[in-house]
Amino acid sequence: MGYFEEYDLDSRFKSIFSGWNPDNGHYHVVIDWDQRRTISVSTLEEKDEEFVFEALEELIDDLPENVVRIAVSNDFKLLSSSTDVRDDRTAIPFYPSLTDFPPQLPKVRRSQLSEIERLGVHADHTTYEPTPRETKHVVFKYYTNEGNVAMFWHEINCTLRIPHHPNIVPFDRLVVDSATAGGAEMVVGFTTPFIAGGTVSDNVSRVFTLEHLEQLTAAIDYLNLHLGLIHGDISTWNLLIDPSTDRLKIFDFNLGAKLGCSGDQNQDYRGTFAYDKHRNDVKLAVFTLYEIITRDLSFREENHPHELDAAVVLQMEEWERHPDVRLEEGVAVAEYRRVLAEWVNARRERDAEIQHYKQAPDFIDWPSLPEFPLVEWAGSMMRRPSQMRKDMIRRGEPFFKWQRPSTRHLPLPEEQRLLATGEILG
Repeated sequence: MGYFEEYDLDSRFKSIFSGWNPDNGHYHVVIDWDQRRTISVSTLEEKDEEFVFEALEELIDDLPENVVRIAVSNDFKLLSSSTDVRDDRTAIPFYPSLTDFPPQLPKVRRSQLSEIERLGVHADHTTYEPTPRETKHVVFKYYTNEGNVAMFWHEINCTLRIPHHPNIVPFDRLVVDSATAGGAEMVVGFTTPFIAGGTVSDNVSRVFTLEHLEQLTAAIDYLNLHLGLIHGDISTWNLLIDPSTDRLKIFDFNLGAKLGCSGDQNQDYRGTFAYDKHRNDVKLAVFTLYEIITRDLSFREENHPHELDAAVVLQMEEWERHPDVRLEEGVAVAEYRRVLAEWVNARRERDAEIQHYKQAPDFIDWPSLPEFPLVEWAGSMMRRPSQMRKDMIRRGEPFFKWQRPSTRHLPLPEEQRLLATGEILG
């Protein structure tokens, strides 16, 4: 069932808080992205994150879904568990209203989406039926934690405003839900078309042609020079090649930015979607082509974006082609490098003309993150991007539920299906 079948511990689990109290001793509060649940782990003595993650890997898939706290021994044995709501450390994030988005956008309810495969954290391959005789395959992107509230707002607003382009994965629909029957519709995610075949990083046996390179550079030019947008994460894992058209497509704008923009105006999220010159799309495209041809990932693995210098690879005497890499028949590596170098040189001149996104001829824009509602927090009312679930339960307030079965318990029997809500039907 995808991403969580084989994983690094820190890609499935995230420790969001650790501390000590007289009742539970040392503890970590951890998010399990696979089951989309938060759980507290108490230990007999102070332990690091790695120990806690290893303990959870042993235990969490067999814990009842209503367990919110466990205590573990030094050899990963379960000592106790709690379902007491007072031990619950789950935070319910803010979701924007449907009225915060442009009217008439297509939408689909979260309960209409059926999960097919988990592609990553907060990204699932799902299906829905826009008509009784049609099943549409889409990628459902969403968030379940406070930390992604601002990033999601900008990613979805960016994605839905990009005009159709043959080399950019388009917006499909808003995903909406209501915390109560008949309640206000909130936007909890969005969908884009699902493209089979995996990313360029995943599908290393596929031919990468000179035309694919030209499509990549053309798409970057369109984003940067016509729309004033920076993708910010051009890489093999954010590129697809549509098997039905053989077109390269860019996706995933969660690290994007408006050129020259300082980011969201909300003082708590001012850096979100801010332009970072070190995430320059031209520079990252240079490293992407180098990695495709050589499969040498050392530059990005060993350096932060501000430490990457495109000149280092552009000026290499030779790019050693990996023996398993498939390039266009009859086209030498030198030709790929020539096309790339000509484009890089041309962009130096054009980039000098556009320093801010509003200088782009077809720039797109959208508002900052909506103001958070006033909620009760630590005994007072304040504007917050999340609320504690246990407080919402105590007050009798409805909230969105996301928890789902672990990957280990999938696939479900043939007569059942798993909805994007986490509910099992059938």
